[in-house]
Amino acid sequence: MTRPHDPEPRDAPSRRPDDPGRRRAAVQKALRAAVALGCARLRGARGGQLGLAMAALISLGYGVAALVLRLDDGTTALEGLLGSAARGLAWAAAGPIALAAAHDRPASDRCDGIEALAAARGISRAPLHGARSLAAMLEIARVVALPLAMLSTLAALLSGSALLALHHLAFGAALALFGVVSGVTLGGLASASGRIAGARGRALFLALILVPWALADLAGDSRWSIPGALGAFLSFAARSAGAPAG
Repeated sequence: MTRPHDPEPRDAPSRRPDDPGRRRAAVQKALRAAVALGCARLRGARGGQLGLAMAALISLGYGVAALVLRLDDGTTALEGLLGSAARGLAWAAAGPIALAAAHDRPASDRCDGIEALAAARGISRAPLHGARSLAAMLEIARVVALPLAMLSTLAALLSGSALLALHHLAFGAALALFGVVSGVTLGGLASASGRIAGARGRALFLALILVPWALADLAGDSRWSIPGALGAFLSFAARSAGAPAG
């Protein structure tokens, strides 16, 4: 005897519209979209465009310098050149992006309707602030780490020996870690400055960077400032890879 057909079959528990797992997945997807949108908006800002342009110029300049050194000296170590490039990217490329992230992004998002769109997708202001911070960290890390990875790869190709090529690649991995640390540090501080100080976020960010740096330099130990700490981390990463920081 066959069972009568159920005219209204029940959905499985995992497929019900009110299932917590589906809601959680939808919110996570919306947060990922918010981070991607934050990255795109930073790249489109004036500071973001300047940072990307400076990263391209620095990469091109140091790439040409590496080629010239290879042609002049033959097989040569390029760790000093790569360390100098890392410092230039952390200042000239990451700096404008950090300033863009510090310039009251919440107000800009409210004006452009981003907050309303996020609220319609179940994202409150606190997670949206986190998405902005993560976007700033990612953009700064990307603009430092990716050019350094390309320059390290170029240095490995120009090494002339397998041992020196592996040495350059190991140093490149250390420089990529420096880029990640720079992104987390500068991006997090820039986003917090913009959230706290609003339209004066850039001034607060610069004060938090420059004032401790000047005081620490007067005290004889610049490591107690963010630029000094990043420089010390770069030196540590270089020593860990068995190379000078440049």
